[in-house]
Amino acid sequence: MAERDWLEIERYTVAIGEPLKRLMDVLYEAGQVPFLWGAPGIGKTSIVREWASERGLNLIPVHLPTMEPFDLRGVPVPDHQRRVTVWLPPETFAPQGKPTVHFLDELNMAELPTLRAIFPLILEGRLGDVSVDGWRVAAGNPPSASTLANELPAPLVNRFCHLLCRADISHWLRWARRSGIHDSVVTYLERNPDHLYAEPQRLDPTQHQVLTTPRSWHMVSDILYAAERRQIPLNAVAPLIVGWLGRFIGVHFLAALQVGTPMIDPWRALYEPDAPLPADPHLLYGLVKAVAQLVDPMNAEEMQRLEAFAKRLTDEFRIFLAQECSARGVHLPMLDESLDKWRRRRRP
Repeated sequence: MAERDWLEIERYTVAIGEPLKRLMDVLYEAGQVPFLWGAPGIGKTSIVREWASERGLNLIPVHLPTMEPFDLRGVPVPDHQRRVTVWLPPETFAPQGKPTVHFLDELNMAELPTLRAIFPLILEGRLGDVSVDGWRVAAGNPPSASTLANELPAPLVNRFCHLLCRADISHWLRWARRSGIHDSVVTYLERNPDHLYAEPQRLDPTQHQVLTTPRSWHMVSDILYAAERRQIPLNAVAPLIVGWLGRFIGVHFLAALQVGTPMIDPWRALYEPDAPLPADPHLLYGLVKAVAQLVDPMNAEEMQRLEAFAKRLTDEFRIFLAQECSARGVHLPMLDESLDKWRRRRRP
C-alpha cells in the first residue's frame, strides 16, 4: 500500500479515548448506532463503560455469540382476556427505569439467525412486537483478528455507523494515570510507546500467539501490585509478565525494570522549553518518538508545545518527528513543510 493511501486510512481511524467519546456523543444525540471495530484488547469495552458512567447511563452488556434468537425475543404468554399471545421480554431488554445503553459486544461472532433477529433492534428499537428502551452500541473484532468472526449481512451493515478504532498512547496514558495503573507500566510505555500494542508473537512453537494490548498492560499492572502486596520478588513473577506481554516485549520490560535506563520524561520535554535534550542520539530518538506518540492533536496547547519542541531539534530529528506525527494523522504546518521538502529532495 502506498504511503499516501495508508495516511488517508489513519486519518479516519478513531483513538480510543476522548476522541471516540466525542463521536459517541454526536451519534447518541442523533439517535444513530455506532459499530466499534478494533483489534482485541485495545479497550473498546472499557471506553464504552466509561462513557456511559460519565453520562449517568445504565450500561447493559449483551453477548450475542452466546444467544439464540429466542433469547432475544423472550417468552410467549397467553393474554386470556384478549385471547392472544403476547411476548414477555427477557430481563436484559425489559424497561430499566433509567436511560439505558445496550452494548452488543462481539456482534460479528454471533450466528446468522441471531443476527437476523436483531435487525429491528438496531434502528427501530424493538424485538418483534416488544419495544426496547434506550440506545445501542455494537463492537467487534475485524475478521483479520478473529477466525470466529462471521460476515455481516449487508442490510445489517447498513444500519450502523462504522468506526475503526485504534489504541492511542496519549489517551491511554491519561486513562492509566486516572485509573491507578502501576507507575512502572506508565513510565515504561512513556519511553516505549510502540509497545502499547504489538503484533502477535509466540512464546514457543507449541503455544498460541500472545497479543500485547492495552488489556495486557492492565493485567501486568495488577500482577505488579499483587506481587508487592505479597512481597514477591520481580524475578518470581517474570513468567506471568512474559505470559501477558509475549517474550520480546516481556523481557524488554523486565530488563527496563531491573536496569532503569535514565531518560528525560517526554511530558517534561514537551512542556518545559528549557528541559535538556539527551546528547546520545539513541536516547534522543526514543524521546522524539515518545513525544510524537503522546501529543493530542485536538489539544491546541499541546500542538503549540509540539511546535516549540520541534524548533529545538536538528533537521534530521525534526524530519523524524514529522514522519512520526504524520503517521498518526497529527499535522503541524511547520512539520508538514519540513517533511514535504525532505520528500522532494529524495525524489530521483
